[in-house]
Amino acid sequence: MEHSILWLLAAVGIGLLGLSFRVFSPREVWLSFLLNSYAASFFGSIVAGAGLLEYPVRFFCFLYK
Repeated sequence: MEHSILWLLAAVGIGLLGLSFRVFSPREVWLSFLLNSYAASFFGSIVAGAGLLEYPVRFFCFLYK
């Protein structure tokens, strides 16, 4: 069940990213996307390293084989 929810959210996110290219300039979209992902990965690693958060499902685990 969790995998299907995560796949649905990933598809919605990719769809909204594609839609945002039509509304905003590509430079603004890429800049905001990359800054947001950098901040999320930075703070996510700090929170997970402190043991405050555990990831219950390995999503996209086929990429790590």
